[in-house]
Amino acid sequence: MDGILLVDKPEGITSNYLVQKIKKHIKEKKVGHTGTLDFAATGLMIITVGKATRLTEYFQGLDKEYITTGELGKITDTYDRQGKIIEEKKCSITEKQLIEAVKSFIKTYPQMPPPYSSKRIRGKRAYQLAKKGIDVQLKPKEVTIYSIEILKIDLPFFTIKVHCSSGTYIRSLIKEIGDSLDCGAYVYSLRRTKVGKFSVENSLTLDQLLKMTKKEIESKLISLRDALYFLPEIILDPGFDERFLKGQRFKVPYQLKGTVKVLDKNGLFLGIGDVKENSILQPVKVFN
Repeated sequence: MDGILLVDKPEGITSNYLVQKIKKHIKEKKVGHTGTLDFAATGLMIITVGKATRLTEYFQGLDKEYITTGELGKITDTYDRQGKIIEEKKCSITEKQLIEAVKSFIKTYPQMPPPYSSKRIRGKRAYQLAKKGIDVQLKPKEVTIYSIEILKIDLPFFTIKVHCSSGTYIRSLIKEIGDSLDCGAYVYSLRRTKVGKFSVENSLTLDQLLKMTKKEIESKLISLRDALYFLPEIILDPGFDERFLKGQRFKVPYQLKGTVKVLDKNGLFLGIGDVKENSILQPVKVFN
């Protein structure tokens, strides 16, 4: 089995637990994912199977969409419902003020990750250090919020749909919205609805997947070629496909530059290449 599965992660399990359950059920050695979801979060995870586990980095840069509910007036140490309340504030604001604050975050800006995150610091995850009471020195990362749709306001709660760049922390966004109103806020619930063009609407729940046979699951697998829809593709003539598989560089008749997926004449996925100056194709990842 080689390809990706779209799976709807339930609340109350880790992303790694989800992967291990699937791996055990389908009896495949190589199973992974392209980006974690918090323990309390639900929604779309891209599960990589077989050769697709070597392509994780190409999926990680895709835009994301989330639906999240925040509660104003409280701040937790994890920025979500799983954490301890460390501060409470009176929050006397109007719906109009909230709407203006939310809309002000449709921009590109340096965002500070939450102290409880999967960011690595000196070889350790930030959340591992934070749990031990160690002060976590994180650096801001530039993120882009492309759009925010306000779905519901029932103060002190508000629900929004966020379309954002890869690397955006929704927990940080909700806290930032709260801080801009001098209220503070934390994530009450979080659901990832899209990764690139992949939607949770087309995913399998974990319960559904665990009731399926391996053959049934294989029919739901998205091929490597289709999974990498966001990369331009080049097709190699016979002879050149063998050269590519041997790691050789050569000129291709394509006016492209950068990362491409490489196929043979029959549409078989051969790997990832990098088209350089003068249309020279450099093999990057080869799949024999």
